[in-house]
Amino acid sequence: MSSGEPIDVQALSWALGASSSLALATRRDRTVVFANDAARARWPGATAAPLDALFPDDARGALAAAEAAALAGDSKTFEWGEHGPAGIRGWFICTVSPLREPGGEAVAGFLCVSNDITEQKRTELRLRRSEELMVDTQGVAHLGTWDWDISQPHATWSAELYRIYGLTPETYTPSYDAYLGMVHPDDRQRVIDATNRVFKEHIRYSHDERIFRPDGSMRYLHTWAHPVLDDSGKLTRLVGVCQDITDQKLAEEQVNQLNADLERRVAERTRTIENTMRDVEAFNATLSHDLRAPLSVIQLSCEVILRSTAEPLPASVVDNLARIQRSTVFMTALVNDLLTLAHVGHATIERTDLDLSKVSEEILADLKRSTPERDASIRVEPGLRCVGDPALIRAAMENLLGNAWKYSSRVPRAEIEVGAATATRPGARAFFVRDNGAGFDMNEAKRLFAPFERLHKSSEFEGTGVGLTAVHRIIERHGGRIWAESAPGQGAAFFFEL
Repeated sequence: MSSGEPIDVQALSWALGASSSLALATRRDRTVVFANDAARARWPGATAAPLDALFPDDARGALAAAEAAALAGDSKTFEWGEHGPAGIRGWFICTVSPLREPGGEAVAGFLCVSNDITEQKRTELRLRRSEELMVDTQGVAHLGTWDWDISQPHATWSAELYRIYGLTPETYTPSYDAYLGMVHPDDRQRVIDATNRVFKEHIRYSHDERIFRPDGSMRYLHTWAHPVLDDSGKLTRLVGVCQDITDQKLAEEQVNQLNADLERRVAERTRTIENTMRDVEAFNATLSHDLRAPLSVIQLSCEVILRSTAEPLPASVVDNLARIQRSTVFMTALVNDLLTLAHVGHATIERTDLDLSKVSEEILADLKRSTPERDASIRVEPGLRCVGDPALIRAAMENLLGNAWKYSSRVPRAEIEVGAATATRPGARAFFVRDNGAGFDMNEAKRLFAPFERLHKSSEFEGTGVGLTAVHRIIERHGGRIWAESAPGQGAAFFFEL
């Protein structure tokens, strides 16, 4: 510096004029006496303002502290930010150094050099956010990480790993022996074997293990460990991830318990059903032999009494014998219907392609032969086909057509029709049996398929009240459904789909 000026502006211009740093020189009173090109570009008219006016308000305290240090002969560094509408848009690091008078030790002013560190700050911010995100992610997923330089006795744990183990960095220093002490005794040898394979064979491992926290609670963990080798293939570090899977394990145990309970209940229900089936078979045998045989004896006895006497029997006796015969006929029919209903419940279904039109025509021909005096119009749509058990489907059609024949017996001309209907489910086939007979009130329709329920008095139409129940079960066993539409005096239509 020349002896004429305390601060040699020319020398500063030669040294810092073309620098990309923001360089300012001031006197002790903060008057700016030099600004290089970069500084003048950022602060036009910089030499006309005091130094602190060029810095944002939140940086002036740090600037004053740096100036005080420079007055004491030291350099001091601080960071400051350039503000924009959306906040700080640029970061700088500023070093304030003393400028001494020529030939002396006295401080004549300050040299302020600011360098742009915006990209560095942004990188630090991204790293910090990544670390925060990783910490948050570990907490959500219950994942903790660890890193062990095997040349050191202690490993490095993440914050989440401490949380998983119920520990804190202040109370626990991670080490292999301390870790083994927390492992469940039944899992400890497996963990030791896996660790030995990593050390000797450099084989990574992934397994479940149980640990005990200091409070005595047990946690289920899944641990991954990966060996890190140097260029010579020597093991230098182990890195790993540990996930708390306690909730998953407890849920699996609950599901297993529920499955075990379900299997037990199914087994009990199966035994109950098997016992019930044996009871049904025994009941069927009773119906078949022990009931039908006495009924046959009663029927034959009545016939013998009516034919064996030479003298005419009193009218009251004849009436009583006739009533006994009618009752035995009804009882025999009821026994037969109950046997049919029981058979429907457990019979093996053999599905085959059936010509429903032909089956219906055969049944209706038998009905016409049974009462040839009836005036009836019968229409069976040709080409009706379905898939089902031949015996069961025929039994269902015999019942439906028998009802149509029976309940249309009191109209002058019966009309019975069998045809195809619109199915309510994809892939199903629907059919109907319609008559113009007595019909019924749809408010009573819920009783149609219940056993022993009758919508007409026995004095009007004979029947046991079991037939439609059997039809309902036959259709259900074929995966279908049956329903009816009717009105009193306007006939009835039964629809079913398979």
